[in-house]
Amino acid sequence: MSRALHKTRSFMFFAPQLDFVVQTATNARIVCRYVCAAMLAATFSLNSANSEDWSTLQGRIIFPGDSPAQAPLVITRDEEVCGGLGLLDESLIVNKQNGGLQNVVVWLSSKTDVPVHPSLTDVSKPAQLDNKDCRFVPRIVPIRTEQVLQCTSADPVAHNVAVYARRNQPFSLIIPKGEPLERTFRREELMPIRVDCSIHAWMRAYLVVTEHPYAAVTDKNGRFSIKHVPQGKWQFRFWHETPGYLDTLNHGTQTVELTRGTWELNLNAAEHDLGELTVDTHQFSTDQ
Repeated sequence: MSRALHKTRSFMFFAPQLDFVVQTATNARIVCRYVCAAMLAATFSLNSANSEDWSTLQGRIIFPGDSPAQAPLVITRDEEVCGGLGLLDESLIVNKQNGGLQNVVVWLSSKTDVPVHPSLTDVSKPAQLDNKDCRFVPRIVPIRTEQVLQCTSADPVAHNVAVYARRNQPFSLIIPKGEPLERTFRREELMPIRVDCSIHAWMRAYLVVTEHPYAAVTDKNGRFSIKHVPQGKWQFRFWHETPGYLDTLNHGTQTVELTRGTWELNLNAAEHDLGELTVDTHQFSTDQ
């Protein structure tokens, strides 16, 4: 037997054992990598949960001057059900008692990954969008990527959900009777996306799709609160469906100029209260 042939047969004999050793070592490295990552994540979560590295951003957004009246909606479909509900235009809602501007969206906008507080990592609870009394409830829905959007209907008439997504797949579907319509979004949307009912033209809502939980919508008093934001400098966007991105906000004696609704804030304490923020009403004028 030649020496070359002997070497070839020897290699063929040991090759399976060598493959097994290599594969075992590779698997061990992979397992080690995942175990180490899990241990680091657990350590980070434990330390972060007990640290003071998180902040709550809050404030109140005010519409100054006279509160605009909500106009009655023109009902052109299913009048026997929707016509007697006294539906009003909800595109601009201002509290007549305190000037609070409802449905302003405030969210953290970042091109890099945002650390998420351990108490906010769970996305198993669906975000709800109901069709009730021929209107979407609520008007604005914050939702995270991979979280289920659950669309339901309590009305005796059929409703459609048309979602005009930009970075995700748009869809337009009828809500089935007696069960919810469910969808998820794989990618973050750069701004709130519109939702219509193709059957009832006056119905409107918006989805705020983010990769993190740091988004809020002002309530009936104009208040918003975003809890457990990682401390540091972050950009926040301010948006309302009527003007889109807000151009300015009056903060005390200072007028803050916003580029595409963006305000960079340095969150360096457990609470960061912006106080009262006044919008420029010219942004909301329909005469522009």
